Amino acid sequence: MGECVVGKSVRCVCRSCRLKKCFDMGMDPKAIQHDRDKIRYTKALKKKREEEKRLKESVIKEEIGSPQSISSDTYINTSTPSSSTMVNVTDNDNGHNVDPETQSDIKTIIEDLLRVEGKVKSLRNSYRFESQHSATSSMYSSCLLDDITWMTENTQPQETTAEPFECSVQNLREWFVRDLSLMLEWGKCLPIMEGLLLNDKLALMKAFAPIFPLIQLAYYTRNEFECDIVIKLEPDCTPKPIPERLNYPDGSFIEKGEKPANSWEEMHAMLIDGCYKMMRQLKIQESTFVLYKMLLFHNPDAEGLSSLGKKTIESERMRLLTQMYCYLSAERGREAQIIFSNLLMMSATLSKTASFIKRVFDFNHIFNRTNDLIDQLIIVGL
Repeated sequence: MGECVVGKSVRCVCRSCRLKKCFDMGMDPKAIQHDRDKIRYTKALKKKREEEKRLKESVIKEEIGSPQSISSDTYINTSTPSSSTMVNVTDNDNGHNVDPETQSDIKTIIEDLLRVEGKVKSLRNSYRFESQHSATSSMYSSCLLDDITWMTENTQPQETTAEPFECSVQNLREWFVRDLSLMLEWGKCLPIMEGLLLNDKLALMKAFAPIFPLIQLAYYTRNEFECDIVIKLEPDCTPKPIPERLNYPDGSFIEKGEKPANSWEEMHAMLIDGCYKMMRQLKIQESTFVLYKMLLFHNPDAEGLSSLGKKTIESERMRLLTQMYCYLSAERGREAQIIFSNLLMMSATLSKTASFIKRVFDFNHIFNRTNDLIDQLIIVGL
């Protein structure tokens, strides 16, 4: 009757008396947070969450790997520092284990990616287009790759072949801005982008920004000699080392020195040895390259992702990992394991190389603040 004892041990016996005591102690009724979440799980909610977690783990185990590899203990870890994705592989995996429906889905995805890649490549080779000035404005606007008139105007080939010249930091910056402009248009064509919030889209773009120009440079470098040829005979038959270079369509090139002396030269060596040579030794076809590039873009650890966006990206990345391994198994047979594992390891090399290039641009930014896409997506942020 309003006179219950309300103490630490019996505070929940009578809610009416507990509320009365709260008011007596000075609680403000207007400050009550009616929509506040529960501090702790209820037993029923906790049990439900645990069941959902177990169900999700069992589904993942059934979906990843071939039917013959479910009980295997051999794994390749594909995790980033804050994730724990694992892909199961064994010596028995081969393309015959992939069901027709999955093969059809993978084929459709690759065809769409190759179509977009063809447009990006034609723009990059002509380098006539005007680079974007604002990443945010670009994400709001329609995709230029679907604008037939704009594509026609900006994909005309260069009339003359450019003479090779050494790439300076300024030249590299110009090409990074071009490639980042292409990345924004390329990204807008990916299926995952339709269901994401603008902030999530920009978060993925920012996370991928240091890597996209590097992997484009490494894969699309076309030298008169390939990395497996190590010497070239002069007319007097004396061996001469062939320079190891990465080149841009305008003739500018990045060359690997004998002993890297700074971040600039270390970046060259890492990109040439860890990516350029690796992709050629593995004989990576463009179909695998576009699938791999999309996989790298789906980064659930991108800074700024919403909780819903993170879950969406994690789920999609898991699906892409499975699809890429199934595709490699069908195309390359027993070589698939080696190719798949090396591609995953190459992603770490790309990330490390990106940190070196960021250092170079950081120093350059101190003396030259241009507010271009490098500043917006790599250095300062949006």
